[in-house]
Order: sequence, then structure tokens, then C-alpha cells
Amino acid sequence: MVRPRHPSTSIGDTAWLLESASDHLAPPASQESDPLAAGAGDGEQIDEDSAARLTGRQKRILGGLSLGGLLAGCCIAIMIPFFPHEAQRRGLPQTYSGAVFSCYALAQLLAFPVMGRLAPRVGVSRLYNVGLATAGVTTTVFGTLPHIQDSMAFIGACFACRALEAVGTAAMHTAARAIIINQFPRSPNTAMSISETLAGLGLSLGPALGGGLYQLGGYGTPFYTLGGLMLVSSATNLWLMPSVREDTLPAAGAPRRGPPGARLLRFLSAAENWLCCSVVLVVAMYVTALDPNIEPYVRVALGVTPAELGLFFLVSAGCYTAASLVWGRLSDNISNTYVLTAPCLLVGAVGILLIPPSPLLVGLQPVWWLTMLGMVVREMTTGGAFIPIMHRMVRVCVAHGMENNLSTQAFVSAVFGAVFSIGNVVGPTLGGYITDLYGFPVAATGLAGFGVLVAIACVVGAVVTRNSLPK
Repeated sequence: MVRPRHPSTSIGDTAWLLESASDHLAPPASQESDPLAAGAGDGEQIDEDSAARLTGRQKRILGGLSLGGLLAGCCIAIMIPFFPHEAQRRGLPQTYSGAVFSCYALAQLLAFPVMGRLAPRVGVSRLYNVGLATAGVTTTVFGTLPHIQDSMAFIGACFACRALEAVGTAAMHTAARAIIINQFPRSPNTAMSISETLAGLGLSLGPALGGGLYQLGGYGTPFYTLGGLMLVSSATNLWLMPSVREDTLPAAGAPRRGPPGARLLRFLSAAENWLCCSVVLVVAMYVTALDPNIEPYVRVALGVTPAELGLFFLVSAGCYTAASLVWGRLSDNISNTYVLTAPCLLVGAVGILLIPPSPLLVGLQPVWWLTMLGMVVREMTTGGAFIPIMHRMVRVCVAHGMENNLSTQAFVSAVFGAVFSIGNVVGPTLGGYITDLYGFPVAATGLAGFGVLVAIACVVGAVVTRNSLPK
């Protein structure tokens, strides 16, 4: 899934957008030639007194992005309740069905760098809609795969469709984050939190939606329904999001971008970007390294049934949804990002220690309400840790000489998504490995320790960089 900025340090305000000719297809002299690129439309203007309010055009943009995020979240999770049964019915081992889920994150990891390069060339709005349509088509095709009789051919087609879905959603996420950073200069973190909240809601609703539609109409019904909605949403967004892209030729006096690797090297040369990437990585692993291993532990240690555990996840996901909106609004008013990120990582680590509970918490015994409390604490603090990070990364890149434009924003969005995907790929594997060797409580303790180390680094970062970035 994420990434923003603060009103006091806005790099994408209207005046700059009008001055930066290399950021748009049309010349900057006419705002009406690309109203979305100016962050306003239909005669609406952004001014300092209305910084907290969204224009009508911005509301439509955010509505389109949020709907796409909701559907993309459902795309990830809709097959959870029934696909393993379908694979088992064909005589395929559980490893194969698990690999179908895992290949999604791996495909996204490979796709994000490509999307970051494509975004400024084809236009972020166009890339978003193409990605949404691609995910819609492949989701629909996934519903037809049971017609394949051979089991190995079936699972191979599942891998192919799932990978293409991931490529489509990677395009969506790369474009969406760049659009939000670029088009919501006064409240980027609030806009980001709304988009991320809808994506999280999709992850929560996906299994329930998939299971219900599967019961009503069989295997294909969930995929046909979701795929159709994605295609309709893509067509609707042609109206919601006009074209936003950079010129193919830089404006006079603008710095040349150089080869693709030059931008990455400049990004990596900033030590603070490594810290930001560490935050993104640990947040991704906070969830993915534990959740696949919670069910066996609570079933044996607590006697919790899968249905009861599902309720735990539903409650914690609801808390994440509510808290993310608060974190987004709060982070728009905090210039030093790490002041919010560090305590959220620390409190999240405490929540992770409570879930088993950890051997470090001497005297605490496993009990169902403690596990639920830990899950709720972890989810409530996740948004505060990572929602403001992408905007921080953009500010750092600009401070280190990268262009202050849409191309840089798309590049940072792609890096953000790639690092998050690394966490999604490494987390389940590493968490499962440590759980097999030493048990679930030790795995949770190690993950919490990683979070604490990154939080301490953020505390140092808050002190060292408090005056280093322009406001």
C-alpha cells in the first residue's frame, strides 16, 4: 500500500506548479490548460486561508483514487476464503496455493521501478487508469480459470493472472501517490490517509465479499463482480482525473535528468532516505511477518477458533481505519515527521510484544483479550508511522538536488512501493522461519526489537534534521 507532506513545507503548491514547465504537457502560462495540474478547477482557486479545504475538483480526484484503492484492496483478499479449497480439490498441495498469494507481492516488487519510470512519460492519470483496467481484466479472467482441466496448467494460469493483477495495482499505487503529493499541496497527508483507509477497508471487506459471492454464484462470481467494478471505475476516472504529465522536453535552464541510474544513486546518497526506507520496511513487516503465523499459535495456546480470530482481525482493521484518518490530519500539522513516526513505532512494538505475549513480559500469560489488545495497538499506530514518510522522502530528494517536479514524485512513489513490497515478500518467509525454529513469541519479540531500533534511529533523526529541510 503510502506517503505525503506538510502544509508548512509544501513543495507542490500552486505557484510552483505554474512556474515548473517541465511538469506538465501544456505551457505553464495557462492554468486552464491543465486545471488538475494546478490543483484547482471549475473556477476554484487554492489560497492560504482555505488551505484546510479541498476544492470540488480535488474531491473528485480523491473520490476516484479512494474507490480504486478500495477495489485494489479487495483484489488482494477476495480469494482468501475459497481459493485454497479450489486448489486442494484439484489435488494441489497447500504450498502451491500459498505461492499464488505470495507471487503478488513479488510481482509488485519487480513492477514498481518500471512504473516509476513510466509515470512521467505516459502521464500519471493515464497510468492509473491503465493499471486499474489491467487489474480489472485479469481479475475477470481469473474467474474463468476453473475451466482449465489440467491441474498444473490451472495453477500456472493462476500465477500468470495474479502477477498481471499485481502489475496493474503497482501502476495504480505509483500513480495515485504521485497525484496526491502533487495535487494536494495543503493537506497531502490527510488525502493520503483517506486513500490508504479505503485500501485497508478493501483488504478487510475482500474476504467477506469473496466468501459471500462464492456461496451465491460459485467460483467465478466474486471475480466477475470485482473485475467489472474495476473496469467501470477506470472508465469513470477518465472524467474524474484529467491528464497530468510532464513535458517530453525540459524547460530552458532545467537540469537534465540523466540516465535512470543517476536518479537512484542520488536518492541513495541521502542518508535520511535510508532511514525513511527502514520505516517503510518495518511497517510492512509489522503485519506480514506475524499474521500468517498467528492462527496456529492462538489455536493451540488459546483455543481460539478461525471464526473468532477473524473477529480479532476485523476489530483491529476497524481501529486502523479510524486511526489513519486522525494520523493524516495530525501529520499535516507536524513539520518534523519523525516526531510522529518514532512514538508510533515504539507503541506499535509494544502491541506486538503483547500479542503472544513476549517472553520479555515476565508474568504475562497468553489470554485472548491480550492478543486482541496487542493487535489493536499495532494497527492503530501503523498509520502514524508511515503515512507521512513518502512526503518526507520527496522533501529530502529535493533538498539533495533532485528536480522539484512530478517526475521526482513518481520516482519516490515507486521506491516507496518497492520497499513496502520487499517487506511483504521477506516478512512472511522470515517470520515463518523464526517461528519454526524458536516459536511464535520469539518471532514477535524479534520483530518488535527491529521496530524499536528503527524508532530510536527516528528519534536521532528528529534531533539531527529538525532544521535541515526548507519549510
